[in-house]
Amino acid sequence: MISTSPYPDLDYPSTDVVSLILGDLSPEDAALPAITELSTGVTATYGELKDRVESIAGALAERGVGPGDVVTLQVPNSINFAAALLGIMRTGATVNPVGMLMNQADVEHIVHASGSVLFIGPTDLEQIPQIFSMELGALARRGLSAPALRVDPDSLAALPFSSGTTGLPKGVMLTHRNLVSNIVQVDAMMGRTGISERANTLSALPFSHIYGLTALLLAPLYRRQHVFTMPKFDLDMFLAAHADKEIELTFIAPPMAIALAKGPQIIPSWFSASRLIISAAAPLDAPIMRAVEDRLNTKVVQGWGMTEASPMVTMNIHGDAGHATVGKAVPDTELRLVNIDTLEDVAEGEEGEVLVRGPQVMQGYFNNEKATAETLLSGGWLRTGDIARIEEDGGLRIIDRAKEVIKYKGYQVAPAELEALLLTHPDIADAGVVGADRNGLEIPRAFVVLRHGAELTAGDIMDWVADRVTPYKKVRAVEFVSEIPKNPTGKILRRELREVPWSDEAS
Repeated sequence: MISTSPYPDLDYPSTDVVSLILGDLSPEDAALPAITELSTGVTATYGELKDRVESIAGALAERGVGPGDVVTLQVPNSINFAAALLGIMRTGATVNPVGMLMNQADVEHIVHASGSVLFIGPTDLEQIPQIFSMELGALARRGLSAPALRVDPDSLAALPFSSGTTGLPKGVMLTHRNLVSNIVQVDAMMGRTGISERANTLSALPFSHIYGLTALLLAPLYRRQHVFTMPKFDLDMFLAAHADKEIELTFIAPPMAIALAKGPQIIPSWFSASRLIISAAAPLDAPIMRAVEDRLNTKVVQGWGMTEASPMVTMNIHGDAGHATVGKAVPDTELRLVNIDTLEDVAEGEEGEVLVRGPQVMQGYFNNEKATAETLLSGGWLRTGDIARIEEDGGLRIIDRAKEVIKYKGYQVAPAELEALLLTHPDIADAGVVGADRNGLEIPRAFVVLRHGAELTAGDIMDWVADRVTPYKKVRAVEFVSEIPKNPTGKILRRELREVPWSDEAS
């Protein structure tokens, strides 16, 4: 059964990303603050940002960069990142964004896999021409003219790399039309939240990740919001921004929600201007969301998507669906839940793999026809690899990644469900769960970070969980660790947890 968006259809401009955001700046808009770097205090207005974009595009064109080329961009959140990103797109080239934490060997691999002709970043790559990130400011101030060209809306705008539903990272082909569609969809959903178009917005997660690129940078700029950002997440800077900058809208990932709910250094009055906090990148359970709401007197909702969908697919409007859900499909977007093996529709109310169809869905994987055929099905449906169910209120509840579900004696156990339960324990600061082989049987193995001063044994935790779950979902081994490994957007690095040796106290 196809589940359609409950929201009205939208009109999507047939244009490129740069023209959408900066192409029609009124004098009033040009004078508005666009981006402020919390680490330096420097602010660029919308007019100044446009000038920087044009100059960087001119500098790239001088180097022969143009339509059909790919440029790898490794720059931290900053005015320079935004100017370089849009400058690349302004030339008609495609941006390949990579995170600052990626090591040089992995960067070199992605540069090669993407076919990049230029690298903009902090380290020396000998294999292709390079602009060092510290040169961007000077290039932006040269006042060069961008090339006189029309960028085809159906040309590739971005080539972020994603692991997708399976396997090694693959280049996700997103056109200007894909990104423009998703920016307009995000704008429509934000309008429904009541957040003002010029709100002060805190965007602390990496712009190099698709969540950061579209939802935290491009969509707020389209809405003429004032984006406050930082080169890497710093909790003290994050908190100070709320206290000093009258932040109305904040984008977070689940680890930040846990800190807001449980961190001893949080002073609720700092969040007096806060009207909405949006969490995405990984599931966040309802008790943590309610704890943040109660503590900070604000609203917390979830959104959901994936790189292959530009990324937003659903977003919860507060009160429109349950806290534990990621909301309903954004405008012009359809969902289906199917059996992961047969791809047949599941019965209403049952769990299944989510398929997505909409204007934000990618064109395919770069130079990988096999992976494209496995992920883009007939009829334009995108396989997400996420297991979910649609609740009675119409909200989509993500259960877990299909490839991460633990199969205990034939029963399916979702790690995210156990993690969410563990986080409700007052003495547990963080937790991660993976499937682990013990004597030929896959079991749920929990990794736990205790609250400072807390004293719990593995047996205590297993008994506590056992009292609250169906028997086959019980945690059957517990390891105490100092931290749960996560990527910059908050997703648990389960592969690293699976490689942790067993301890004598685990079970």
